[in-house]
Amino acid sequence: MKLTPWLSGLLKIPAAFGIITVCYLHFWFWNTASYIELDQVANTYDFIVVGAGSAGAVIASRLSENRTYSVLLIEAGGYPSPLVNIPLISGIFPSTPFAWNYQTEPQKFGLSASINRRSNWPRGKGLGGSSILNFLLYVRGNKYDYDHWAALGNEGWSYEDVLPFFIKSETNTGSFIDEEYHGKEGNLVVEDRAWKSNLPQAFIDAGLELGFNYVDINGRNQTGFTIPQLTAKDGARWSTYSAFLKNSHYDQPNLKVVTFAQVEKILIDESKQAYGVQYKRHGNLKTVLATKEIILSAGAIGSPQILMLSGIGPKEDLQRLEIKVESDLRVGDNLQDHIYVPLTPLIHNDSSASLVSPFDLMAWWDYFIHGTGQYTSNGVDGMAFKSSEKCEPDWPDMQLHFVSYSAASDHGICVRHLIGLEETAWKELFEPLSYVDTASIFATLVRPKSRGWIRLRSVNPLNEPIIDPQYYSHPQDAQVMLEALQFAQKTLNTTAMKKYLHLYDFRLPNCQDFPIDSHPYLECLIQYMTATLHHPVGTCKMGPSTDHEAVVDPQLRVYGIKGLRVADASVIPVIPNGNINAPVIMIGEKAAHMILEYHRNNYIQKNSSERQSHRKFIPKTAGDEL
Repeated sequence: MKLTPWLSGLLKIPAAFGIITVCYLHFWFWNTASYIELDQVANTYDFIVVGAGSAGAVIASRLSENRTYSVLLIEAGGYPSPLVNIPLISGIFPSTPFAWNYQTEPQKFGLSASINRRSNWPRGKGLGGSSILNFLLYVRGNKYDYDHWAALGNEGWSYEDVLPFFIKSETNTGSFIDEEYHGKEGNLVVEDRAWKSNLPQAFIDAGLELGFNYVDINGRNQTGFTIPQLTAKDGARWSTYSAFLKNSHYDQPNLKVVTFAQVEKILIDESKQAYGVQYKRHGNLKTVLATKEIILSAGAIGSPQILMLSGIGPKEDLQRLEIKVESDLRVGDNLQDHIYVPLTPLIHNDSSASLVSPFDLMAWWDYFIHGTGQYTSNGVDGMAFKSSEKCEPDWPDMQLHFVSYSAASDHGICVRHLIGLEETAWKELFEPLSYVDTASIFATLVRPKSRGWIRLRSVNPLNEPIIDPQYYSHPQDAQVMLEALQFAQKTLNTTAMKKYLHLYDFRLPNCQDFPIDSHPYLECLIQYMTATLHHPVGTCKMGPSTDHEAVVDPQLRVYGIKGLRVADASVIPVIPNGNINAPVIMIGEKAAHMILEYHRNNYIQKNSSERQSHRKFIPKTAGDEL
């Protein structure tokens, strides 16, 4: 049954509240066993992995493939509900217990329409981490991103070095891919969108009209237009929990997973050896030891927080909080994030792209029984990459996300709060369009120059850290964002796009004095409507020993501390050119490989040394003397 837009919009209000309520119920139901199970964690393991997110889940799974090693995976959240696997309702989950609901400090520039000028930074809390919250986009970044990492002194991290690990993870079932760049036997399933309206093709046609190619952005060239692929299997989200933990947790008895366990600190002895982890579970403080290594994979916010609580961080900040300094490192610096400014709302007339009614039983039937229909859509209908005027042509610094929704699409229930829109912006711009079909184009800055930081708020592990991304602190970022918005305007003004949609002609309250297509208006829009794509990285920077900002070396080992590595988005030295889930999974794959190789080589060297030592004491025989 097809409902009129206003009636469909009206029904979204109780339905959205209902879905959120069901999510909460599912959360508690799905994790009840965690509360009643006896704590069967042993005292000692070979490896302890802290955090079961996009990298940690991969690392724990790969390490446990070697049955001679015991592995403990510690996660602060619980098991993900099956509801998180429905792509169309991805925007709901940051409002549930499956997320850490961080907020930044007020920003001086760019967030005028956000409540108190703060940005909401939800991060995944549960097995799978942010891969159970994100919008499923599979984007690896540009080959020159990784060559740049290597050029900074990170040996082994060039594109040629990391490509095999992208391929190792992946089973790509897509129909339009550069085959030589993709895997067919990995744990992570990547597929084409199961649901397509008329809008994705209109976006591709717009790109062709502007002289761009339809490309596989994860293949030979990134510049161009595409319909993005998703980390999904048969239309359902395929998180790192689904790909790496769901089966291995039960199939490999040497892997122990403990949930609802928040790590408070890494234990370090007088010789600067990390030997254990202290965590709290259901109010009880526990300690567990590692005989080989501890791998910290708590994310770009969690990992620096835990390091600083453990005495690893900027000396002046640790001393201020009376924390014993174990290693004076620039933990928390180098914070980077992708930001966007939306051209929104766009009014579209494509009935095939209208949001499905939550009460459309056939849509639910298609999703749960056949893995088809609109519930398989993440709402991102197109993506494009382009270089700004002063940028290298094959290393773009601008990205477009074309999405078939806006903050008006759910009547202000979820998307508005995910963005953090203040009341005036909501009421004047979006509320009048709550009952019509809308879309957006996000002009995105993917190679920002600005750098922020994270610091401890207190010594209490339960207190959120201070997060200040310092958006637009480098003047070049605003200039590139302006060019990205002009690129979005050109795309919208093509014949292909005009056939289906147009920009709602309403000037923002602070920008009413400027024509809607003028430079001053776009500059005002940047100041007013900037938002985050939720891609924080860089806070435990990887770099050579000559880099005074580096926290870990190219083997991801923490400087000054033995037996401790960091492997997640925080080690990224410079943010990659696109959505970050795929690069973080690659980091997990490469980290596991390096760890296994290191201990295999140590084992060989140790055995060889023991054999040589043993041979010295074997009495010579007559035959030996010959």
